Amino acid sequence: MNNQERLRNRYQFKAGYIPNYEEFRDKIYNKTIIPYQVEFQPPPKSTKKICWLECPYCYGLSADDSAGDRMLKERAIKIMQQIADGGVKKVIFAGYATDPLNSPFLPDLLEIAIDNQMIFGFNTKALKVSPHLLELLARTDIQPESYMSLSIDAGSNEIYNIFHGVKTNPKIYEKVLANTKKIAEARTMGGSSFDISAAYLINIHNYKISEVSRFIDDFQGAGCDLLRFTFPQPPRAIPQEPGVIPTVNEKLSYKESLIPIIEAASSDNCLVMLVDADSEHDIFHKPRTTPCFARFVYPTIGYDGWLYHCSQSSSPNFRPMALGDLNAEDFWTVFYNYDSKDFGRYLTDCSKKMEQSGCRCDRKMHVTNTSVIDSSVFDGLVQIG
Repeated sequence: MNNQERLRNRYQFKAGYIPNYEEFRDKIYNKTIIPYQVEFQPPPKSTKKICWLECPYCYGLSADDSAGDRMLKERAIKIMQQIADGGVKKVIFAGYATDPLNSPFLPDLLEIAIDNQMIFGFNTKALKVSPHLLELLARTDIQPESYMSLSIDAGSNEIYNIFHGVKTNPKIYEKVLANTKKIAEARTMGGSSFDISAAYLINIHNYKISEVSRFIDDFQGAGCDLLRFTFPQPPRAIPQEPGVIPTVNEKLSYKESLIPIIEAASSDNCLVMLVDADSEHDIFHKPRTTPCFARFVYPTIGYDGWLYHCSQSSSPNFRPMALGDLNAEDFWTVFYNYDSKDFGRYLTDCSKKMEQSGCRCDRKMHVTNTSVIDSSVFDGLVQIG
């Protein structure tokens, strides 16, 4: 598989997280399962506000941060080393209503990942790019298939601020464009091959061809390998103004006008694509697919230091369904704390807690859970719902 095919599969939610379902099942029963990846959401420095952006489509706007809980640097570094020592091959740095690059000790975690030959990924808005981060991205020993995925969603300062709920008029779009160029320059300096992609969520604020075209020109020129257009998902427990989450008919209209522009811009140097996973997988407005197996495939460490099922359930709102407190216990102790002797009951109990907590799957999780259910390896253990 060439690099373009690999990129296309990943961003179309076709990446294979579970190569053998029978083996996956048996390792769960034997408590020898190792996550395909672990997502680490390091906390911001502030204990008063998780993020200064107020993106109206953000799932994390409903996060309960009233206690101001934050994982401490020393503990985060220890847990990161435990993950690496335990055989996890991939770590994703992201955030829940925040950004991983807002964390003052993010570079320390990334350095552990690189030192241990782990693949890394970033889901970030790239507002903050420190000299230390750029030094690490310029290393020559970065693992292939590592990546930086940048959330942009605009082609100008004005639309960037409107789309992300910024009340003043800072030139953030220009800043993230400049930071993208710095990331690409660091990659060139180190001679590594980690991927750089930029994402564009389409809605009523940024659908115009002129805006889309400027974004494509700017971020192709900045050194991106892939540009992906898609649509915001309905967030949890947040009322929406019309058009923020496009309707089915609005999506059809946007696709009709933008697909010719997007397809014409795609090239061997930079793949440009539009993905509508909600339509392809029939998951538009679907809250969750249960039983959920995310905690065995890509568990997530929240900014509060708890281990959660996934990136979408990684704030104190979801403590009743959390796996455990990594501030007090080690990673593998918490990860293997489940009843494998009565696994059907365990899955059923988890499904009930998920419904009570109001969690929502993201697209990756819908597809993964559906694939496990369709494999039939857990048939008879739990009622599929």
